[in-house]
Amino acid sequence: MIRYVGRRLLLALPTLLGIAVIVFVLLHLAPGAPSAGGPDAVRRSSGRAAEEMRRLYGLDRPLPEQFARWIGRVARFDFGESFADHRPVAERIREALPHTLALNGLALLVALAVAIPLGVAAGARPERAFDRLSGAALFALYSLPTFWAALLLQTLFAVRLRWLPLYGTASDAASPGLAGLGDRLAHLALPVTCLAYGTLAFVARLVRSGVAEARSSDYVLAARARGASRRRAIWSHAFPNALLPVITLTGLLLPALLSGSVIVEKIFAWPGLGRLYFDSILARDYPVVLALSLLSAAATLAATLAADIALAAADPRVRDGAGS
Repeated sequence: MIRYVGRRLLLALPTLLGIAVIVFVLLHLAPGAPSAGGPDAVRRSSGRAAEEMRRLYGLDRPLPEQFARWIGRVARFDFGESFADHRPVAERIREALPHTLALNGLALLVALAVAIPLGVAAGARPERAFDRLSGAALFALYSLPTFWAALLLQTLFAVRLRWLPLYGTASDAASPGLAGLGDRLAHLALPVTCLAYGTLAFVARLVRSGVAEARSSDYVLAARARGASRRRAIWSHAFPNALLPVITLTGLLLPALLSGSVIVEKIFAWPGLGRLYFDSILARDYPVVLALSLLSAAATLAATLAADIALAAADPRVRDGAGS
């Protein structure tokens, strides 16, 4: 197991470095110019001021030299200074990170809590009425664009019914601490729903396929022959084997949610990493975009590694195959 983890770590390091090189080169080859005040300030500033800004931030240097300087700072956990407000990039990320983790973590929990029982119930009786109806509903959910669903939810629940807030993390009059917990949960309801429904649909169909395939296996039939109820045979024998692909998938769900939250955070004015990423791209804020791109890649690699380790721990065939 230790050798398996070590090999996975050795493979992750060059992958992360390759991602850093590609992101750095593509960002600097994109049309436009960075500015402390965004693209509008570039148009308003004189050529001499723009050149001075490029010299100040080292953007007049060759790309290999710029990359060497940047990767050297990153190795010291120094992501530089934002062009937009001249604050350290790490400070801006620390401010936005808790909001994104709360939003995406809750969305992942909601998706798994609903998808697993739904998938097991559909897979236990395949091709029955519940399986067909749930399948049609889940395929419809998965096909809904996130931005369209977000606008519909805002129009219905925030504008017309006025049951939930339209955007933001909390009301101006909300009490701090536990007293304002209900208000903060109300602000979470719509963005969490937008992030969770696509993941829910995908995981539920994956669980359904695994349970439907495992229910006719010899070990499930043997459990039924020993007197186990159908429910017990499904949950105790068929479901654990159907869970193995879900373990692998879960390692990619959180990074996928983080990338999908860019649109959701922008629509709901949620002050997380997704909104910071979106605004930084528009403003050509190189240090913030590079830092967030690298952190997203590192999070994806870390989550994939964690999923591989969990799968190897749950299924000895994986680690035995890696060892051989």
